[in-house]
Amino acid sequence: MSDRIKGISMAATGAIFWGSSGIAGQYLLNVMEISPEWLSTFRMLTAGIILLIFDITQNRQNIFEILKKTKNLKDLVIFGVFGVLGAQYTYFVTIKASNAAVATVLQYLMPIILVIWACIKEKRKPGKIEMLCAMLATLGTFFIVTHGNYETLQVSPKALTWGLISALCAAVYTMQPQEILKKYRTSLVVGWAMIIGGICLLCYAITTPFVGKINTESVAAFIYVVILGTVIAFGLFLASTKYIKPQEAGIVGALEPLSSVIFSILIFSISFGIYELIGMALIISAVIFVTRQK
Repeated sequence: MSDRIKGISMAATGAIFWGSSGIAGQYLLNVMEISPEWLSTFRMLTAGIILLIFDITQNRQNIFEILKKTKNLKDLVIFGVFGVLGAQYTYFVTIKASNAAVATVLQYLMPIILVIWACIKEKRKPGKIEMLCAMLATLGTFFIVTHGNYETLQVSPKALTWGLISALCAAVYTMQPQEILKKYRTSLVVGWAMIIGGICLLCYAITTPFVGKINTESVAAFIYVVILGTVIAFGLFLASTKYIKPQEAGIVGALEPLSSVIFSILIFSISFGIYELIGMALIISAVIFVTRQK
């Protein structure tokens, strides 16, 4: 197997795990009736601990050294709260208000937000491809939430609002840690950010009693969300960048919303109309085009 095929396979598998973890999350939220607050808290804390243990075993270095500098701690708190916590919690709230497929596709608008931010920061007009991608993404979102009829809203305002906030938080998740990631290992930075985000959300979650069904099925679904859908998916994506370019890995990542749609149909028997499918295809196409931009 060539390095390129190996890298593409890793990125594709990671994207499928990410997309399918939303389905497992939907099962925990809607069938097992676990709240987004508690599910997000448990996911971040568990995944954060696993990533830090992984970092220790792989590097044999002090994981607390990064916390000794005020600048690092500030960056980790911002990343953990507005990036990790924001992206994960709003994603699950969107799933609760709609379904995993819609939540994943709406969060997938994140690269478009990054392009808009880059234009503002660089004080330049968007290029032709960037404008085309923004139009495709906007049209795709319109089709998803209206089913092609501008007089009706098929996705609840709550789901749409939280979905767009989720995309914004995912953009923060991508942009904010770039500086600290140049100095420290990714597993170390993300591990601490998840723990910080988990602790912050825990402070809110404990104000409401934990409700939900705890049984073999819910535990298995949670393990899938944390291990396959978070830790292994994250590791596969990072490993893929050793063999293919990061932007190529991002393009392969389009399998994430696609897999979420397919699993929604297969597992929850959710039916999507032609306009919803067109909308999802437009958003995925827009992201692929914009990711190819240098």
